[in-house]
Amino acid sequence: MATPLAVSSANPWQGLDVQSEWERFSQRDASANEVWTSHVWVDSMHCAACSGRIEQALKQMRGVLAVHASAASKRVRVVWDAHQTSPSQWFAGLNEIGYPALPLNEYNAISDRTVQQRKMLWRLVVAVFCMMQVMMYAYPTYWTGSNDMAPDMVQLMKWASWVLTLPVMLFSATPFLSQAWNSLKQRQLGMDVPVSLGILAAFIMSTLATFVPGGWWGDVVYYDSLTMFVSFLLVGRWLDVKLRNRTAGALENMMRRLPHAVLKKNEAGEWVQIAASNINLGDVLYVRPGEVFAADGKVLVGNTSADESMLTGESDPVLKPAGATVIAGSGNLTSAIEMQVEQVGEGTQYHALVNLMASASTEKPGIALLADKVAQPFLWGVLLAALYALVFWWTTDPAKAIMSAVAVLVVTCPCALSLATPAAMLASAGTFAKGGVLIRRLQAIQALSEIDTIVFDKTGTLTESLQEVSAVEMAAGQDHQWLLDVIASMSRDSLHPVAQALHGFATRQDASDQLEMQDWQEIVGGGMSATLITQSGDSMPLKLGNAEFCGITVKPEHEALRVVYLASNGQMLATLALSEQVKPHAKAAVSQLIASGLDIQLLSGDRIAAVKNLASQLGIQRAAGLQKAEDKLQHVKQLQQQGRKVLMVGDGLNDGPVIAAAHTSIAMGSGVPLTQAQADMVVLGNDIGVLVSLISHCKKTILIVKQNLLWAALYNAAGVPLAIMGLLPAWLAGLGMAASSLLVLLNALRLTDWDKSAWQKG
Repeated sequence: MATPLAVSSANPWQGLDVQSEWERFSQRDASANEVWTSHVWVDSMHCAACSGRIEQALKQMRGVLAVHASAASKRVRVVWDAHQTSPSQWFAGLNEIGYPALPLNEYNAISDRTVQQRKMLWRLVVAVFCMMQVMMYAYPTYWTGSNDMAPDMVQLMKWASWVLTLPVMLFSATPFLSQAWNSLKQRQLGMDVPVSLGILAAFIMSTLATFVPGGWWGDVVYYDSLTMFVSFLLVGRWLDVKLRNRTAGALENMMRRLPHAVLKKNEAGEWVQIAASNINLGDVLYVRPGEVFAADGKVLVGNTSADESMLTGESDPVLKPAGATVIAGSGNLTSAIEMQVEQVGEGTQYHALVNLMASASTEKPGIALLADKVAQPFLWGVLLAALYALVFWWTTDPAKAIMSAVAVLVVTCPCALSLATPAAMLASAGTFAKGGVLIRRLQAIQALSEIDTIVFDKTGTLTESLQEVSAVEMAAGQDHQWLLDVIASMSRDSLHPVAQALHGFATRQDASDQLEMQDWQEIVGGGMSATLITQSGDSMPLKLGNAEFCGITVKPEHEALRVVYLASNGQMLATLALSEQVKPHAKAAVSQLIASGLDIQLLSGDRIAAVKNLASQLGIQRAAGLQKAEDKLQHVKQLQQQGRKVLMVGDGLNDGPVIAAAHTSIAMGSGVPLTQAQADMVVLGNDIGVLVSLISHCKKTILIVKQNLLWAALYNAAGVPLAIMGLLPAWLAGLGMAASSLLVLLNALRLTDWDKSAWQKG
């Protein structure tokens, strides 16, 4: 098989050398057909010295005609000649001088996702700043008598408070006002409707009292309550936006796993680079070791092995001889091959898996549906209570009627009620983050406290991804240390995971990997062969691999094991049994979870024998192997139909759909980004033992949430009648709202102490 000379060396930016790809961030010069102007973003460019170095380095490159770098915007404009250079060359040049770049179109996609979060933070900052200033002017009126301050001084403070409230109304409160307006236009009632009514009523009444005092609306202003009200609401809104944006780009990042460009054989038999989006059925592609397959197809020329662990859950590399099927998204491990395309785009298994995950993630869990059912009656109750107060007092005192209605809207505002749950959950989320557990969705804390079944994946979850040598048998009469030296030297240059495990085992036994080996070669699906030159100058043929490759008859006791042999001329010199390493704390954690009454199950795409063996070690009664993504998803749905609350714990891409569909889910930190994006929690340290104390702390969190909700309910039960009766002015309602919110937050602070290793001490 001829190797394409045009791509003899790997370049991570080669995908940008296809014109359809560079057109995304470049424009053709109208006066010169092959001159292009490209725009890139360089995050590490901070000052004029940085921009100068970038300009100087790129201008020295062949084919780069002009460069302009701006440290202020972190953007670089590169004018280049497509006849003399390509984007991958000057992208590589930027990386070599320490300024890695990103095409501007990709940066804009990332930037757009952060605009909303930054704007919400600015709204919060403005609201809090104005609130503090307004409170400074309102404070004297709280503690002085009616005749202690000159009327003009009181009026001046009202004007100053009105000016400071304008930014809150025109900028900070706009999310609530606009959302309420949109809800009303769609004839729907959202949580922002009563909030906005309270904000507008308080501002209008205060404005009238400021500029037209003496009317039926009275002369009392409520700017302090209004600004404080908006500030508290924005805290929750900003945290919500921040949490949602944290995983917003995970799907796009995972899709970038597929290559931008591929090598295709044209009609003349030459290899040409094309965009991956232009692949057609029947095309012949050239795929080198380390690259990712861009489409489903079959191997035409060559033999290799593929890493399909993120797609199928299979922990071992899968052999791919000529005629074998390869899957888009899997990685080519050992040898370059030619493949014929059989499925592209949406027809590939990779896209089918992604679509399956997206479908599962759109199904609302029961807790969200319950919240939707409760929200509408609550909102209607708030509006009816405010309307009742307005009608009740209007005939006797219109000003009191309006303020009573505003007081009802404020006192029943979901500030304390809405903080009751997220305050406790955010406190736990921050505590978990310090302990190496990242919360992706706050509702997972409640869901985790309710589970009765845990479904585990195997590889990367309960076991380490790397294999280890579990048993060694040396031939009688052989020098054991010499055999270890041979194993280390034979496996030294191989990238295969099994060879790396053998090399690591031997070198940990102080073996030398410097023996002189001639004619070393690696045979896909077999192992490694070489000729050892002994100290006496003799030649000794050696093979390190499976039984068939080494010419060894497999013993009955080895049939269920993963065994590697070292042999010479068909004579066995050493036998090494491999096994996956069970993660630390896994057995103890599973035992405690079972003891707590949880049903523990194991589903894996790996071999049935390996799955059953691990289940036996950990004491798991229900285990199944050779499970595809669809099988896992169907199994979990069956459990849910039985009324089970299922926690799914996994790390592979094939775990993604079931992770999205489960009652709640946890992904390991070593998992793929797409799986982490769908999971509710991510264990960054990959320590499965933390799960025991995590569930316990979640139950404590829900207990405190219930305490907060009880307090909020009692506060509303006492405040609403007082507001309707006109005994609770709006400013006092706002003050009570702030006090109740503070109590909720203080109670939530009890969750900041979490000993994740406490389960080991119990």
